[in-house]
Amino acid sequence: MQGPQGCSYPASSRLHVPPLSAPVAPVVVAAGLRVRLGRTQVLRGVDLEVRPGDLYGLLGRNGAGKTTAMRCLLGLLPPDAGRCEVFGVPAQRIAAVEQTIGIALDPPGLDDTLSVRDNLELARIRGGLQGGRSVDEVLRLVGLMHRAGHRADRLSHGQGRRAAVARALLGAPRLLVLDEPLSGLDPEGVELMIALFRRLALEGGVTVVLSSHHLREMEEVCTRVGILEDGATVLQGETAALLAQGGAWLRLHCRGPEAAAGLLRAWPGVSAIESLGGGWLRARVGADMSLEALLQQLAAAGLGLDEFHRERVSLIDLFHEAVAGRRAPEAA
Repeated sequence: MQGPQGCSYPASSRLHVPPLSAPVAPVVVAAGLRVRLGRTQVLRGVDLEVRPGDLYGLLGRNGAGKTTAMRCLLGLLPPDAGRCEVFGVPAQRIAAVEQTIGIALDPPGLDDTLSVRDNLELARIRGGLQGGRSVDEVLRLVGLMHRAGHRADRLSHGQGRRAAVARALLGAPRLLVLDEPLSGLDPEGVELMIALFRRLALEGGVTVVLSSHHLREMEEVCTRVGILEDGATVLQGETAALLAQGGAWLRLHCRGPEAAAGLLRAWPGVSAIESLGGGWLRARVGADMSLEALLQQLAAAGLGLDEFHRERVSLIDLFHEAVAGRRAPEAA
């Protein structure tokens, strides 16, 4: 497996594939992780489950504990309490994992005196990586071939993140753990990396764990997400299931928005009513709620209802609700 800052351990030539009837064990599991650094309780109850082939987004505000949790997953920081395993092996013994793991931490840990290509060649040699992706291949995948001969200290922040991801891709990793891989990237770079992660997971069967605050992109690409706030997991589950359980927004336009807001507040299953100005309102409605009776009541009230739309909730909505303390039930 690849260790900290691109160092690697040899991968086994054979992987055990369980029979189809057997339950599939998670690739990464963490339960009740607690970490205190000095006087600060950094983690106070992190629970994560990453399944084979997942593209798992670890989300949270700056300081929520994402990087600390990742370091625990990789055996770089022993937790004070809790359990953490990677491929069924306790994280403290992660060097014993047979499958190759690619790691990109923040900061990237590149040698500023070497070129990008030489940094990757050095990582490949130190890791004993004989097969799989070559240096040129990973540079092409992350769009850095034009910077291959440049010293690492000449890279922008975003290019440094790409170089770290390229290093993690060397060989044939079965698990990628990437800390803020989209940080500092322009929109084109974000799009390229998102497409790469999706292809690795869907076509290559690689399990990807990445932390990010790019919520729109994470909603688009992640099969599962976990949201951390103040060092604890406040929401986790399959992205599609969480969004489906989250209900929808009813956006409507009428001549009497104040009266409409009052009617909405009194209606069972309606919450989070917002005035958008210009006669527009937005209200959160439950996932199983039928809008027909509500719309009929609004129309009968003579409020001049002339337009309405149902919009699904977004990961941004779920994120803000989770960090505000509204803990939704976990989606399987």
